[in-house]
Amino acid sequence: MKRVVHVYKGKGQWRKSPPGLGDFIRGTCHLFERLEGTGADLRVDISQTEFAALIEPDPSFFQTSDPARIVAAEEWFLATDEVETRLAEFLRSPASELFLSTNLGAWNRTRLDARTREFAKKFYHFAPVVTEATARFAPGDYIALSIRCGDQFYGGKGDATDAAANGRVFTLIEKEILPRAAGQPVVVMSDCFPLKSELVRRYGFVSSPFASQHGAFGNVLPVAVDLNVLKNSRCNFHINAWQSWWSGFSHYTSLVFEIPSVNFRMPRFVREEVTPDGELRLPARERLREHLRALRSRLRNMTRRRP
Repeated sequence: MKRVVHVYKGKGQWRKSPPGLGDFIRGTCHLFERLEGTGADLRVDISQTEFAALIEPDPSFFQTSDPARIVAAEEWFLATDEVETRLAEFLRSPASELFLSTNLGAWNRTRLDARTREFAKKFYHFAPVVTEATARFAPGDYIALSIRCGDQFYGGKGDATDAAANGRVFTLIEKEILPRAAGQPVVVMSDCFPLKSELVRRYGFVSSPFASQHGAFGNVLPVAVDLNVLKNSRCNFHINAWQSWWSGFSHYTSLVFEIPSVNFRMPRFVREEVTPDGELRLPARERLREHLRALRSRLRNMTRRRP
């Protein structure tokens, strides 16, 4: 039996810039799909991180490997073609195991099939310490808001002094999120602890008491608690004020549990809503914009084909 082992390395073990945990979740989903029908199975190894102690160790999902093999695992990020080539080589080879770490897969995927969802859910079988910590602050019924400000804020080390960025977040909350919440409690999380605290003060949001980061390099209980909040939410909102993609941490958790996901990303912060059945809903003005863009593209292609 061939096996691909998707690893999340420990602190100091990465050769490249470490991925966020959302990247790892996204890669796990797509590796599972890629390997279906090949005769190879997939296991996840997070044994070098403190995160391993916070998830129930289902042997059909997790394995614990030789640390040397984990450290030596290939790292493939933003390199879809290279990952595909390496997987194909492995499947043709006599080797029985391939260790790698990847964020393979589209960040703007809108649906996962049932088998992928059931496999990925095993990553979210949290130990009692996580569920008990969540229960101490989270209401029984709520929506979640995740705000990504940038790597400089990990662990609450950044500040909240960017008035323009904060004003944009406040505007999105007031115009887009509070009307959708319709009086439901909002649980907020962010890599910028001062901003999260301000939102709790300003809007009466609920939050964990922790300063959070989305990697698994020490202080990992807040990370697991944030994931647990997202998996149990009625709707997950995400504002990416740092990069122009949806969050693997928030959006892929929504896909796994078929939760509505509403995303706002720089630079335009357009509302992009994904329903549980995989429909992407855009505002009317944005639909018109996309239609015109597609029409211009067709016209350019027609012009190029003229003799």
